[in-house]
This record gives sequence, C-alpha cells and structure tokens, in this order.
Amino acid sequence: MKNAMSLILLSFLIVIPLSAQEKDEDQVDRSYSYWDRTKIGGAGGVTPIIGIFDNTGIDAYLTSAGLPKFGSDPIYLIGGEGYGYIMFLKNVRMGGFGAGGLRSVSKYDPVANVRKDVEYALSYGGFLIDYVQPIAHKLDIAVGASIGGGSVDITMRRDDGSFKDWDSLWTQFGNPARLTSNYTRKIKGSYVVFNPHVNIEYTLLTWMQIRVGVGYPIMFSPEWKLDDTFELNSIPSKITPKGYTINAGIMFGFFGW
Repeated sequence: MKNAMSLILLSFLIVIPLSAQEKDEDQVDRSYSYWDRTKIGGAGGVTPIIGIFDNTGIDAYLTSAGLPKFGSDPIYLIGGEGYGYIMFLKNVRMGGFGAGGLRSVSKYDPVANVRKDVEYALSYGGFLIDYVQPIAHKLDIAVGASIGGGSVDITMRRDDGSFKDWDSLWTQFGNPARLTSNYTRKIKGSYVVFNPHVNIEYTLLTWMQIRVGVGYPIMFSPEWKLDDTFELNSIPSKITPKGYTINAGIMFGFFGW
C-alpha cells in the first residue's frame, strides 16, 4: 500500500508540470459552458482504497480467543477499474470494478506454547455505471454505483512450533482420539454487493487523469461456508462489513475535453 501511494505521489509531481505546458491550455474559450459538454473516451487504472468499517463484531471474537483487536484501524485495499463512455446516453460510462485487501492479527501464548493467527480478507467488485458531469475545465464529478459480488475470508490458525513430517500428519488425521495444537480453519462469506460512490476527477493530460472519491459498499444475502465445503450457520449480523471507503487513483486512457 505504501509503495502504491508513493508511486501515485511521484506521478503527480512529474505530470502536473507537464500538464501546464499543453498548448490548448491557453486556447480555452472561457465563454464555453462546461456543464453542456459531452464526455467521450475510455480508461482504466489503479484505485487504492481505504476501508473504514465497524470492526466491533469480529473484535469480540478475537478478544475471546486471546488475540488483539482490529479496533478502529482501516483495511487497505487495491482496486482496479476500466470503463468506456456509451454514445447513446450522454455522459454515461460503463465498465467493471474490483478491489481486495487483507489484515491479520497474531499472538503467542507462552502457557500453551501455541501461536494463534487470524487473517481477515475482504474483496468485492462487479459491473460499474457512472454519470459524469463536467463542472470546470478538465474537472468532472462522477456519480454512480457498482453491483456484483464480494466475499469475507477468515483464516484461523494454531501452531505449536513442532516439527512437521508426512507420517505424523496422517497419524493425527487417522486417530480421532489424538488432539493436535496445529490446525487451520477457513471461513468464507459470499455476498451480493451494491456500492454507490462519488468521485471528483481531474484530467492532467489527454491520456491521464487523477481522482479522489468516497463509496459506501452495502453487502447483503450472505452465504457462509467452512473450509469451502460445509455450510456454516448462526453467523452474527455484525460480522458483515459496514462502513465507507475513501479512494484515490490514476486512470490512463483517452479523456475528451
């Protein structure tokens, strides 16, 4: 995430001086109404996302298992998006969007001589549609939404640090009376996701654009599985991610002014 943000910042520092040198910058007709302009073109790019979600639901179970809480820390996601303007509806564009990220907590229990780890991964994406309104020279506001699917993947691990070998794994597996401190369980929740959003976009060059925006992913109709096989019931509703996102990004393509 830090590398992605550093790359974005470096690109801004390089490109902004170049954009000021474009010839048509001095040829803008100031009497032109940007609100009436018709958008054309298409683009794709990377959109780093900060997810600000309510973690109290999962935190209660982390605490009961003797692990640190997520607390108010955000989850960082890397997203990608591609779109094109459709000509039969003015300033409407369609495309696809996807994003994913994860976080983890761990703790060593010296009494039981066991390390516990929990990984929490979130991903979502789908079909994208936006209406884009030009509001100034090179400056637009985009209002839209994406609809598709998403998932929450929780991986729980325990490990006593012992030597692992092929025969001992099969011995433990074949003997139900023998307990082991080493195991991994995977819990997966699949959702339908509707994500309304608003972005402010500025065209630096005819082929490059930057943006910032906010979204509010809504996840519903969950289906939960244990180890990708068994149906898992009685999942608390607070486990479903609830909150908002902040995004920034760089898009590459063709941006008609």
